[in-house]
Amino acid sequence: MRNPCLFMLSARDYLLKKCLTYIDQNYNKRYNYPIVIFYHGNRYDNEQVREEIRSINRDTEVRFRSIECKIPDHLEEKDMFWNLPNNNYARSFGRSRLGYLHAISFLSNFMEHPDLQEFDYVLRLDDDAWFKKEIPFDFFEELDKNNGYFGTGFTWNSFGPNHLETRHNLFNWVKDYVAKYDIDVKNEQLKCSLNGPADNIMFHTLDWNCGNCNVINRKMFETEEWRRYISEVKKSGGAYKYRWGDCEIIGLYAYLHLDNPLVNFNIREKGLYEPQIPNTQMVFNGVK
Repeated sequence: MRNPCLFMLSARDYLLKKCLTYIDQNYNKRYNYPIVIFYHGNRYDNEQVREEIRSINRDTEVRFRSIECKIPDHLEEKDMFWNLPNNNYARSFGRSRLGYLHAISFLSNFMEHPDLQEFDYVLRLDDDAWFKKEIPFDFFEELDKNNGYFGTGFTWNSFGPNHLETRHNLFNWVKDYVAKYDIDVKNEQLKCSLNGPADNIMFHTLDWNCGNCNVINRKMFETEEWRRYISEVKKSGGAYKYRWGDCEIIGLYAYLHLDNPLVNFNIREKGLYEPQIPNTQMVFNGVK
């Protein structure tokens, strides 16, 4: 029996109700899966704001959970991404976006959070995810039908300067990790790329998960391989030092260790979904 929830880390209170209304109308009103909204600081402490969100569908339980914002003890201010030399993206990033680094660190290892422990499956969303039309299937049922632990709304494999500058040292880290633990890499493209020159195109053009609409079976994270992997990720400080995102961190784990690494629901190409509601703005710092 499946026990799923939907969750997101939200910093855009002006968008959240619109986003969740689309999700309810075009997907969750059929299932009423619980929704867990994580946030930094006190952004959703206001009971009136919470009540407006809950009024979308009274049959759906909505939980609000503030999460800690803290630079890991083994890192210092000088280690932060905005201090990375010879990186144009880092120079434009700035300390005001520390909240974003907290966010991607959390989203790379969300399953360890106590408020998600009771759920066997999660649908991870962003607060600007746009469910444009009715989703004609249940994400969790479809994931099981495809014998997968990890699914995504769509995949992408484009590559440009910003991708290289937000994956600084990632290729070398993965290669060292594979050598250190003598890993037989499951995915052929990743395996071939690691035998090539640093930061080769083959590595950077893997089919990446979209991140803003991902479906995960908890069993993916209940292995010694995951515990070892995420421990090494944390030691590297990659989220804070290099701005490594959860798309890459979780995606690379799947390509390293899973026979069926990624189920593509392909809902963007079908016109059912877009990763951003129109006129969405970026939030530079999710921490009040």
